Amino acid sequence: MPGVFAHKTLLPLALVAITQTGVAQPPAPTLHISGADARLEENIRAHLRLLLTERCETEVRRLNRLLPQVARDVERAAQALGYYRSQQQASFTRNENCWELGISITPGEPVLLGEVHVQVTPDTTRSLQQADPFATLRGAAGLRTGQPLIHSDYEALKSALSAVAVENGYFAARFTRSQLQVDVSQKRADVFIDFDPGERFRFGEIRITPIEALSQAFISRFVPFEQGTPYSTDALIALRDSLNNSLYFSAVAVTPQLDASTSAQARREVPVSIDLAMRPRRSWSTGLGVTTDIGPRVTLAYEDRYLNRSGHRFNSDMALSPLDQRANLSYNLPMRNPGRESLNFSTGYVGQDTDTYTTDTFKIGVSYRSTVDAWVFGADWLQNIFSNYQRERSIINDNTERSNLTINGINWTKTVADDPIFPHRGWRLFAQLSGASNAVLSDLSFVQLYASGKYVHDFGPGRLLLRSELATSVVDGVEDLPVSIRYFTGGDQSVRGYQYGSLGATNDDGEVVGGKHLLTASVEYDFQVLPSWRGAVFYDTGNSFADYTNLALKASAGLGVRWQSPIGPIRADVARALDGSGYRLHVTMGPDL
Repeated sequence: MPGVFAHKTLLPLALVAITQTGVAQPPAPTLHISGADARLEENIRAHLRLLLTERCETEVRRLNRLLPQVARDVERAAQALGYYRSQQQASFTRNENCWELGISITPGEPVLLGEVHVQVTPDTTRSLQQADPFATLRGAAGLRTGQPLIHSDYEALKSALSAVAVENGYFAARFTRSQLQVDVSQKRADVFIDFDPGERFRFGEIRITPIEALSQAFISRFVPFEQGTPYSTDALIALRDSLNNSLYFSAVAVTPQLDASTSAQARREVPVSIDLAMRPRRSWSTGLGVTTDIGPRVTLAYEDRYLNRSGHRFNSDMALSPLDQRANLSYNLPMRNPGRESLNFSTGYVGQDTDTYTTDTFKIGVSYRSTVDAWVFGADWLQNIFSNYQRERSIINDNTERSNLTINGINWTKTVADDPIFPHRGWRLFAQLSGASNAVLSDLSFVQLYASGKYVHDFGPGRLLLRSELATSVVDGVEDLPVSIRYFTGGDQSVRGYQYGSLGATNDDGEVVGGKHLLTASVEYDFQVLPSWRGAVFYDTGNSFADYTNLALKASAGLGVRWQSPIGPIRADVARALDGSGYRLHVTMGPDL
């Protein structure tokens, strides 16, 4: 941190050091500053950076000729931070390898801000429903009466006003008054800024380059503004992101025509050009993977990205492993705002064969997906409203069960991360409310509430990773729930050290039958040991249970290794169940959130 050793020691601009190859760096000039706080010292060094490029061989006699320039630079550095009555002394001396410059400064009392007048001419054409883009700057952000004068804060405010104007289409904006009046004798500075944004430009004609695969009418539904809407770069960014995220296009160019024709300029309009290149219509993909929960897995997927010019999609996928088999078909219809909402029809099969249970489930359903803004939790949550009919046959503890259910529900999910593959800071939340009624194509009635969360944050030399699941069911007994919607724990993603699906509430014979309720939690810390390799320690706890009075949590702890492969993290964990049931190896892959 600059200035930590001010007044105490010499701070070389370039230290004489031994590099990793063992070659000594050449000597360099040294600058010693006393009497300055950290910010002032940093500013003085910035002003003297070019001066201190003189060679070490330069004689002190020649360097002394630079002292007037040093004095001027130090004075400017001090005045920039409000020190207009600073006193200083500077001298050059030689040491064994080079020369050094010593500066002693007494900053004195800083000039303080007095009157701060910032006036932005109101835009009389703005409706009450439209936000004022200058609202946060009208309060003279960064400038407060009684604070020390920092010239860069004054210039930053002016730059911010100009930037907001350009970003919101005030292309004729100008400063009618821009003054910083400094009275050194009174140690006072007054700020006067009058800013006239002028007339706001609006979006003009929206020109979409025709493409054969999708209709102009469909593409235009991605555009979040109309001709005549007030200009905003945020709206252009939202349009570009929406087109990119749609997965229809391999290239997207959204260009405001700021050099539009004279007639457009006269109307204060900015036409927008949209140029697109399509991705291949059809896509096949295959994959191989392995986890200790389900063993080796083979996946096959097919996608038709645009069945017609209205952007309809068809997807099919299949995943096969010894313990888990899945197959799905889905048909997707983009809605009025295709970047934020769609209707999806699907059917599929899920088969699971664990040491605890076996299930075969056939599903058919419809869901409405949309991006929504949550009042408490912020914007851009993915909301899914669904209705699924499922027919299930299961075997648990030698008992065969059959059920028919129509499950309706809603869920929300959001992921925020600084890196989608290996985040250092981020979180993911998922919440779902679902249920069925025996009055609507169902064998029983129930309600379930489920929530899960993950959190990652830098902590010391490594990362702290937290994970938790909470769930509850409103139903008479565990046995009333079909096996596929009971809660089981144990395995790679819940309580390591136990086999996948082996933990849960038990019957009178001690056999695991699953639970109505669920609680799991995990805390993990990983740290780098080699490039692309990390070590980890963790503690997991949790279980599912039949009622709240019989909460018997299981726990495990262990060590792990992570490889940051080109396709994402691959993890190998050795976990020990703390009830003495032994050790298990867990191998997983995929992003942390």
